[in-house]
Amino acid sequence: MRAKSNRYAVSSRPAPPAPAFYTVNDRPVQLVPTGDGGLDVLALDMVTGRFVRAMNYLSRCIGGAGDVDSITTQAEFDALVAAIRARIAGQE
Repeated sequence: MRAKSNRYAVSSRPAPPAPAFYTVNDRPVQLVPTGDGGLDVLALDMVTGRFVRAMNYLSRCIGGAGDVDSITTQAEFDALVAAIRARIAGQE
């Protein structure tokens, strides 16, 4: 007897690498793994200088749609974030 097929097969698309670093319209965005094996998306708030959850950036980062640039190292990403935070602090 043949087993029923699973109509709800899991996608074979690989998960995005995490952590991963991007700029979206010059805003730093990072994909970070969560403790339960998931993925979170954090974008720099350009007013406070803090990272906030921003899942709406996920498809843009993965698909490369629009003005999205990949940053290859965390050190480069951290330097960009530090420069933006310094600029924000200077405006206060």
